[in-house]
Amino acid sequence: MSRDARLLRLSRDHHHALTLALRLQRELPTAEPREAAALLRDVLRYWDEALTPHLAVEARALFPLLAAVEEGGLALAGRAQGAQRELQDLATEVRGASAATRTGILARFGAALATHVRWEEREILEWAQAHLDDAALDGVASAVAEALPSQAVPCPVPHLA
Repeated sequence: MSRDARLLRLSRDHHHALTLALRLQRELPTAEPREAAALLRDVLRYWDEALTPHLAVEARALFPLLAAVEEGGLALAGRAQGAQRELQDLATEVRGASAATRTGILARFGAALATHVRWEEREILEWAQAHLDDAALDGVASAVAEALPSQAVPCPVPHLA
């Protein structure tokens, strides 16, 4: 199913978040300490600038609408909230991590982010399109427009040596 225009802004964020997750997957295994520190800075900046506002608007505007529809919406909303908490916990953990543990936490964060984004695209947004009425989708689009910049924040690009 093609993405409803009212959910496209969320999908665009998902694209950039997935790009960051894949970047972590590719770069972390061979990253020198300086490169790992740069990756950490990029992840935390992207978390603060893009992911935190995105997760907040989903939690405030989308998940309650899902939970109100009894045909599986409550379970989807609950799983999504749990995944958001996991990402928040990992972001908090990596902020305070030592250099020795940072790479492992970043890898877990990247894996959790990729899993969550793919699942939201395949399940949450598809389900929302199929089960939410026009007024609900209009409300989501309005909340997204108020809470997020008009253009998705792009994933930070790799640092060149």
